[in-house]
Amino acid sequence: MKIVRTRYVVMRNNRTEIWGGLAQHFSFRDINNLKDFPIKTYRTAKQAQTCSSWDRDFEVVQITETISDED
Repeated sequence: MKIVRTRYVVMRNNRTEIWGGLAQHFSFRDINNLKDFPIKTYRTAKQAQTCSSWDRDFEVVQITETISDED
């Protein structure tokens, strides 16, 4: 089984950090040091624009999310 869908993420304007976290403890994290960091994704670009970061130095980036089983 394979699910492919378009999603949106929030990244710094220079695309070195991505927005994520859990339970209202969101922050930007360096994309080279993500490990188990949960990335916050949005269904629409408009929803992503509501990112709660006080620092408005970010852009909304369209991505393709793929979920597949291990077969």
